[in-house]
Amino acid sequence: MAQKKLTRNEMHRLGPCLTALRVLATSKGPHRNALIEKYVDEYLRTDPFSLAHALERLRRAIHYEELERRKGEDWSVAKNYVRLLLRRMVS
Repeated sequence: MAQKKLTRNEMHRLGPCLTALRVLATSKGPHRNALIEKYVDEYLRTDPFSLAHALERLRRAIHYEELERRKGEDWSVAKNYVRLLLRRMVS
């Protein structure tokens, strides 16, 4: 199934969250996981659309960030947290 690219408007809303997640993707700090969850939760609270749509936009954005394969980045924590939230919505 082909994935739709994020629109500029969607990327604009995601911008502050993704900026923080990019920094944390390269971090090895002891509070990295908690900070990733904080920024994801913050984005979800401020998104004007439904939670499901916001999570899907974030999931796609993380997917595209991972495809960049920048050296030293680890998106697994953010990816797994968003997946967990999506699964909780379904169950």
